[in-house]
Amino acid sequence: MTNEVPKALVPVAGKTLLEWALERYSQTGVDDVVVAVGWKGSMIKEFITRNKINARVVDVPKYEVGPLQTLLTAIETFEGDFLLSPVDAMIDPATVNNMLSHHNSLLTNGGMSLAVGSNLSQGTPVEIGPNGLIVGIGDVASDAENVARSAMLLIAHTELKELCKSALEKGRDRVVQLLDLMLKQGTRIQAISVHLPWYDIDTLSDLLMVNQKLLQVGSVAKTGSVFVPSGDSIDFDDSVVLKHRIAIGESTSIIGPVLISSNCVIGKDCAIGPNVALGSNTTLSHNCEVKDAVVFGESKISPEVRMQRSVMYSSVEYNVEV
Repeated sequence: MTNEVPKALVPVAGKTLLEWALERYSQTGVDDVVVAVGWKGSMIKEFITRNKINARVVDVPKYEVGPLQTLLTAIETFEGDFLLSPVDAMIDPATVNNMLSHHNSLLTNGGMSLAVGSNLSQGTPVEIGPNGLIVGIGDVASDAENVARSAMLLIAHTELKELCKSALEKGRDRVVQLLDLMLKQGTRIQAISVHLPWYDIDTLSDLLMVNQKLLQVGSVAKTGSVFVPSGDSIDFDDSVVLKHRIAIGESTSIIGPVLISSNCVIGKDCAIGPNVALGSNTTLSHNCEVKDAVVFGESKISPEVRMQRSVMYSSVEYNVEV
């Protein structure tokens, strides 16, 4: 799917991953945002311009080199402290606030803060010493006593530029490799514990899981959409047109949670939900059944389709089970 659309523009619960990230940092008071783009970067830039998003966009040359090239390109555009966040990491704003409140003393000594969680199954393995400093990352010994996982959310200083360049020259292309190099050079990297859940969206299953969780708690895009919450259901005996130009055919049922965005057309005899997010300009033909799904990119679903645990973009279905 991401051969066709950049991950930053993939939606969950009615908002793109980029919008979720920008909203998260806006809530924490971060107002100077740099979005570094590579693959399908023109699509991201057009989205930012069209939606009047307050962010600086930086094109990453040779982005295919890896995430470290992206980091270097971004931090070469400014000076000072910065917070690095992957767009596909769904992290609670409270975690970011915790990071921001603990990093000052380390940064004045050339150090870094890194978010880690001890009860996480995703992320990079991290070994933490008794003083709360990270002593190993990535290739952690199997008998290490205090092992957590990194959300790769970090705070550092742009003094890293030269070290980034050096690491890239040595063929190291990932941020975790940069951190490993820093540890070997004696840099202090403080582990900041993440107690709230976070999700790293790397697969279709991850995307559907996060979509389901957000829908179930009602954390959805509320502008230009109709939301049927968890535990509610609606049966339509006759065809109706709802607000935001949403048309629903007769004998169709909706089982929440379901989010329907503007300009959607749902045919008769359809069953929608639970855990479904339909993007703007989606069309469902008659007698369709859709559950546990994300549909976007102005998709058209053919008559009598049974769609479950799938993501559809531009009318192409990507099924978790395939």
